[in-house]
Amino acid sequence: MYFKLAFRNVKRQLGNYLIYFMTVAMTVALLFAVNNIIYSRNLAVFVDRGESAKTMLQIIVVMISMVVAFVLSYATSFLLKRRKREFGTYLTLGMTRGDLLTLFLAETMLICMIALGAGLAAGSFLFQGLMAVMMKLLEMRFAVGAYSAEGFSRTILLTVGIFLTASIASAVYLKHVSIFDLIQGEKKVEKGVRHPMGCFLLALVSLAGMTGCIAFFFREVDQMLSGGGKLESTGILLSGFILSVMGFHWGTAKSMVALFLRMRGFRNRGANTFVLRQLSGSLSANSMMLGTLALLMTFAVVGTNLSFIQKAGREEALLSEYPYDIIYYSGKYDPGNSTLPPEEAESVIEKYAGIQEKIPYRIFETGRQDFYSRTKWYEERMAPGDSFMMVSDFNAVMAPLGVEAVTLEGQYMIVGNDPKAGQSDWSDMVYEWGGNSYTFHSCRLDYPKISYLYFYVVVPDEAVKSMKCVEQNVAYLTEQSRYDGMALEQALRQVIYASREGEDSSEDKRHAFEIREYHRQEENNVSAILVVSALFVSAVFLLLVMAILALKTLSSLGEDRQRYEICFRLGMGEREQCRALFRQTFSFFLFPFILPCVMNIPVAWFGRHVMRLAQMEAAAETVPLITGIVASGMALLYLLYYTAAYLIAKRTVVRGG
Repeated sequence: MYFKLAFRNVKRQLGNYLIYFMTVAMTVALLFAVNNIIYSRNLAVFVDRGESAKTMLQIIVVMISMVVAFVLSYATSFLLKRRKREFGTYLTLGMTRGDLLTLFLAETMLICMIALGAGLAAGSFLFQGLMAVMMKLLEMRFAVGAYSAEGFSRTILLTVGIFLTASIASAVYLKHVSIFDLIQGEKKVEKGVRHPMGCFLLALVSLAGMTGCIAFFFREVDQMLSGGGKLESTGILLSGFILSVMGFHWGTAKSMVALFLRMRGFRNRGANTFVLRQLSGSLSANSMMLGTLALLMTFAVVGTNLSFIQKAGREEALLSEYPYDIIYYSGKYDPGNSTLPPEEAESVIEKYAGIQEKIPYRIFETGRQDFYSRTKWYEERMAPGDSFMMVSDFNAVMAPLGVEAVTLEGQYMIVGNDPKAGQSDWSDMVYEWGGNSYTFHSCRLDYPKISYLYFYVVVPDEAVKSMKCVEQNVAYLTEQSRYDGMALEQALRQVIYASREGEDSSEDKRHAFEIREYHRQEENNVSAILVVSALFVSAVFLLLVMAILALKTLSSLGEDRQRYEICFRLGMGEREQCRALFRQTFSFFLFPFILPCVMNIPVAWFGRHVMRLAQMEAAAETVPLITGIVASGMALLYLLYYTAAYLIAKRTVVRGG
C-alpha cells in the first residue's frame, strides 16, 4: 500500500523532485564514469604506475561520496520542508511516524532507483567522454573503453550507501518533529537587519581582504619563481581568503537589500519593493550558506583551471628542460666517470628511435670554488667545484637548437640552470687561470638546459688546457619524434646495469640518460590523472551547489505562494508576477555565483603571468581559452538548474487572470 501511495506522490510531485532527480542522476553518472576508469584495464596499460593512480582515484571517489551523502541529506531536508503541511496532515489523520517514515523512504528510494538507472545510462556515455579526454592527454589514439563489472557494482554500492546515509537525517527529523511544527512551521517572523551600514562596511573590508590575499599570494609565487623566496605564508593567506569570502557574503547579504530599500526612486519602481522584501529574508537567513557555496565553487573553478594550465605549461617546459631528444650525462650519477656511453646503449637507442645526429661536449673542473664562493648559498664543505665548458663545445651543442653562437675574447659567461644563479654577482670578478685573466661577459638563465649543474662557466677554448675533463656528454637528435619512451628507458637501464657487476637495476632507477619522450609520457600520466580528478571533483561540487540553491529556492514556495496570492488580489498581473519572481529567484541564484565567475579573471592573469615568467609564450596564449571554457561550462550548468527551479516556482506561485 505504501509503495503505491509513494508512487502516486512521486508522480503528483514530479516537479518538486526534478532537481533532486537531476542531481542524483548526474552524480551517479560521474561516479559510474570514474569507477569504470579506475577498474578499467586501460588505466593499468596506458598509465605508468597504474596502481598508484588507481589508489588515488579510489580515495577521491570515497571522499566525494561522503560529501555527496552529506549534501543530499541536506537537500532532503528541503524536500521535507516543502511538504511539512502534507506530512502534518498525515499524522493528524492517524498515520504513525513509522508509517510516515516508510512512505517518505519509499518515495526517495523510488526516485533514487529511477535516477540510478538514468545515471548509469548517462554514465556509460560520460565514461567514453572521460576516456577520450584521458587518451587525448596521453596523446594516444582513442579506442572505445571496455566497461568494468567491478566499476558497475562499486557504483551501485556507493549509491546505496549515499542514499542510506542521506535517509538517516530524514528519519531523525520525522521521528522527533511535532505535528504543530509540521503544520505551522511555514509561519515565521523575519527579523530585519539592525545595522546595515556596519554590514556593508564589513563587506567592503572583506572585499579588500580577498584582493589583498590574492595579491600577496601572486607576489610570493613571483618571488619563488625568481628564486628569491618560498611559499611560507600560503596557509595564512588561504585562511584569510576563506574568512574574507565568508565575511563578504555575510555582509553583502545582510546589507544589500536594506540599502536598496533606502533608495526611494528604486524601491518605488514597479514591484521592486516586493522583490526586495522577498530577497531580504532569503539572503539574510542564508548568508553563511551562500558564502560557503561561493567558496566551494571558487575552489572548483580554480582547481579545474590550474589542472589544465599545468598541462599546457608542462608541454612547453619539457622543451626547455629537455632540449634534446636524449642527453647522456657521463658523470651525473658516477662522478669522475668520463667514458662515452657503451655501444650497446646506442644500439638500443637506434632500435627504438633511430639516431639522426649526436653532438659530444665536455665538462671540465679545476678543483677550486672561485665562482661558487661568490654565490649566496655557498658553503665550503658542501659546494661542488666550479665547472667549465669550452665555447666551441657550447656553440656546437646550441647550434642545432637555433641558438646564436657566442664569441668570448678574454671573457667568461655564466650559464645558470637554476634561478638562484641569477642572484649572485660576478660582474666585478676577474678570473685568473693558466696565466691568463678573464673578465665577466654575462650571466644567462635563458639558454636551453644541457647540464644538470646549478650553473657552469663558458670560457675560451685555451682556458681549459690545464683543467681536468670530468664529463664527456653526448646530445642525441633522434629520427623519430614519437616512440615508446618508457620502453627505451627500461631497456637502457638494463644495458647500463648489466655492465655493472653486483648492481640491480630494479633497486635504483637512476641512470645517466635523460630521455625527453620518457619524461613527456610521465608528465602526461600525471596530467591525465590530475585533470580527470579535477574535472570529477569540480563537476560534483558544482552539481551539489546548484542543487542546494535550487532546492533552497523551492523549499520556501509555500510562503511565496501566499504572498503572490495577495499580490494577485491587489491587482498584480501574471506578467508582472513572472517578472518579480524572475528577479527574486535570479538574484538569489546569482549572488553566490558572482565570485567564482570573477575569479576566472585573476586566475587567467596569473596563469599567463607565470607562463611568461617561465618564457612559455605559447602556453600563455592558451590560458584565456582554458578559463573561458571553464566559465562557459559553469554558466551552462547554472542556467540548467536555474531554468528548472524557475519553471517549477513559476508553475507553483504565479496566479493567472
